[in-house]
Amino acid sequence: MDRKGEIRDLLFRVEMARKRLLRQDFTELGFTLGRGQPRILSFLYEEDHITQSELAKRCELDVTTISRTLDKMVGAGWIRRLAKPGCRRSVLIEITEEGRKKAEAVRVLFARVDDRIWEDFTEEEMEGIRQGLRKIYKNLCREEEVPGHNEPVS
Repeated sequence: MDRKGEIRDLLFRVEMARKRLLRQDFTELGFTLGRGQPRILSFLYEEDHITQSELAKRCELDVTTISRTLDKMVGAGWIRRLAKPGCRRSVLIEITEEGRKKAEAVRVLFARVDDRIWEDFTEEEMEGIRQGLRKIYKNLCREEEVPGHNEPVS
């Protein structure tokens, strides 16, 4: 296998291993796997009262997918949809107190996995990986016409 293929394979394996570490805990917390619920709650924990389309953009999820996911999250009592003042066609997404508790649990899980991922890495090694992944992301999004994809990655 050439170097590019090996890196592609390693990126895939890293993501699958990370998901395996999180899967059981996410299931125990009541999340539907593969729908982005933990990511959505994590964003809303930092900033709620945003539109569904803005949330979809920030989470890099399809608007249709996020709509179905938000329906389930409303049903679980983790979020609410509120009428956007001055705009009858748009709603704001708000995290509930129960959603905040779930988001806090998610943040603890993410921190635990982050600690495991970055164990034995120096700051310089982490910075090199960060820069490399930013370049990869920029290259992949270069020709897309999707708002938000060409913005700097934080």
